[in-house]
Amino acid sequence: MRKEYDLKKLKVKRRGKLPELAESSIENAKLRITISLDKDLIEYFKEEAKKPGSLPYQTQINQALRALIPGSSEHSRLYQQVKGELLHDKDFMLSLKAELKKAG
Repeated sequence: MRKEYDLKKLKVKRRGKLPELAESSIENAKLRITISLDKDLIEYFKEEAKKPGSLPYQTQINQALRALIPGSSEHSRLYQQVKGELLHDKDFMLSLKAELKKAG
């Protein structure tokens, strides 16, 4: 093994997709875009990403946006979670009962 390598002589030859990506669908491909978001949103997700075992902040933002799409599995999971919490919230249930009485 050499102590130093001359990277200028390095030749990279690749044609087309990497073999492990050849089967992946273009529909699920990540696209690089430029988007302007509020500073506090970015700071929140970056702080969350610093926690042990957390996903990168951009992945977390992607998941949060995906949860807003009706019919997506993430949307369904979030819907079920909120539904479960509301059904066990006595104040919410009492308010709902009052509203139903008004509606007749």
